[in-house]
Amino acid sequence: MPTHDPLGSGGRKHRRRLKLGPDARCLGCGRPNPVVLMKANRTMFEWHHPLGRAHVPDLEVPVCRNCHAEFSAAQVDDAVPLEPQPTVLERQAAIFQAFVSFLRALAEVLLEWALRAASVIAGLDADYPDWRTKSWAR
Repeated sequence: MPTHDPLGSGGRKHRRRLKLGPDARCLGCGRPNPVVLMKANRTMFEWHHPLGRAHVPDLEVPVCRNCHAEFSAAQVDDAVPLEPQPTVLERQAAIFQAFVSFLRALAEVLLEWALRAASVIAGLDADYPDWRTKSWAR
């Protein structure tokens, strides 16, 4: 049985804004409200450590749970050492490897965004050929 929340939905949203900030968006998919992605009893934002938590614990980026799983899986797939490294040089190498893994995964997301934008442009061209002349398109 769900726990009663005397503040209701508005209170939950307020607590989420306090925790994440008023303009929190997933770095991966850009959604400002990733609750729509899947039903859960907690916030859908998580903090991803793009350089590895063991290496640079203070560097975090907000991502939805779906994108967090993708970014974390990319680190595993790229054999990023996620445990603390014994020397400065090994730690630096792990940080670089983690960063490249993160950038590669982020590049795939950005390419998807670009392809979606191109698809929208093609749709506008097909359905509204004069859309470029409108003030809202400039």
